[in-house]
Amino acid sequence: MTAFPPILRRAFVDLTDGQVHVRRVAGSAGQVPLLCLHQSPASSLTYAEILPLFGRTAVAVDTPGFGESFRPAVRPDVPAYARWIGAVAAALGYPRIDVMGLFTGAAIASELAATRPDLVRRVVLAGPPLFDAAQRCGFVDNAWPVAPQPDGSHLQREWQRTMARPMPVPFARRCDAFNEYYRGGANAIWGELAVADYALADTLPRIAQPTLVLQPEGIHGDGAGALALLPNGRIRPIACLGYAMLQAVPDRVAAEVASFLDGDAA
Repeated sequence: MTAFPPILRRAFVDLTDGQVHVRRVAGSAGQVPLLCLHQSPASSLTYAEILPLFGRTAVAVDTPGFGESFRPAVRPDVPAYARWIGAVAAALGYPRIDVMGLFTGAAIASELAATRPDLVRRVVLAGPPLFDAAQRCGFVDNAWPVAPQPDGSHLQREWQRTMARPMPVPFARRCDAFNEYYRGGANAIWGELAVADYALADTLPRIAQPTLVLQPEGIHGDGAGALALLPNGRIRPIACLGYAMLQAVPDRVAAEVASFLDGDAA
């Protein structure tokens, strides 16, 4: 009998503050669901290729202010984003979850794990945004997307920056990603500003759960430094450039994540 991949479906989850958009594949009822959190500015589209490969129920969430989720009225910090993700898990009926985050999503996943050990079983941090002071200043100076301009000049600037990145992703897929950058409107930069303000180094030692650090090439942040701060961590390098790893080598990343989630916690 031919085995068909899980079907990726889209839905909206009702929270007190508004609706949150998710992409979801269904897996075995006996496994802990995996919630996946994207980088900024992006959306759950980041995980479209890899969600069916995890071998379990996996849900990619549009962080509030991005994708098709509601727009916050004021600029959130990382703890606020983490509370919303916890509320998404509750709305989906998940009393226990694993969580995976990419860059901005890794900061949110760290905060959620540290503050909700009752909810989070295991943690995957892909390219955790751990900066020293000089790196933080450079990150803030280059945070994106740039503010929208009435003449549309911001679109040309971001288009050139997107296409100039040496990532192994087809042109059509880059176009799809570019279209997500300004879904948050004039406040699409809020996610990166939240990361810049967040003291990840203070949070990582508080994560007691087993944690896997994935470190792709050429991404901001310090995977080895994050590992040194984690009480129960391990690290796997991914031979792929930056955020593109989820699209360029989804089989490799999914295998690493599934092996960790299904393996011994020690």
